[in-house]
Amino acid sequence: MGSTTLVTTVDRPNLIDSLLRLLDRPARSALELSRRPFAATLAPATLGIFLVAAASALAGCISLSGFRLVPRLDVLRAVFEALLVVVPGTAVFSIYLRLCIPTRALLAATALGLLAAGVVAACILPLMGFIAVVAVKSHLEVPVPLLFVPGLALSTVAALVSRVIVSMDSSRSARWLARAFIFSLGAVFVLRINSALLNLHTWLW
Repeated sequence: MGSTTLVTTVDRPNLIDSLLRLLDRPARSALELSRRPFAATLAPATLGIFLVAAASALAGCISLSGFRLVPRLDVLRAVFEALLVVVPGTAVFSIYLRLCIPTRALLAATALGLLAAGVVAACILPLMGFIAVVAVKSHLEVPVPLLFVPGLALSTVAALVSRVIVSMDSSRSARWLARAFIFSLGAVFVLRINSALLNLHTWLW
């Protein structure tokens, strides 16, 4: 009786477990999400966006003089602009190349990528706090947390979506599309923050 209750309790997944379980097999999860109502796709994307934005905002509050009340969100804005530019283009090219990748599945993969990015961004916050303390004491002029948290989040999205593309279609065109997706995300991201990086004084904490 007691063992049956224990097994039932352990096997009953809560909402967080259900969302994180989607990341175990992203290609299969993307296909399953693409067959569900659109709200099911928005759920992991919304949670991921919230986690990435919150972690990036906390990292953007760090400055040489301590913590600022108004965070710097330049890099976070560059992440979402890169996604808004590259993901629709990738969907168009997948249709043009006649790949076995449904558009809804690509959107679901992006949502899962955002969820994974949010989990990664939340997990590295303690590390960013340690780096911030060390950087403030050593008067570092490179805003490591401000650049690292959104950049790592974007890298996570790029890695997961490219993996889903290659898993759904093993053709050479799909592999090139996955590479182009990663390169395009990185290029748009770098170009978006390039003007600020050239003027280093605007990036001083």
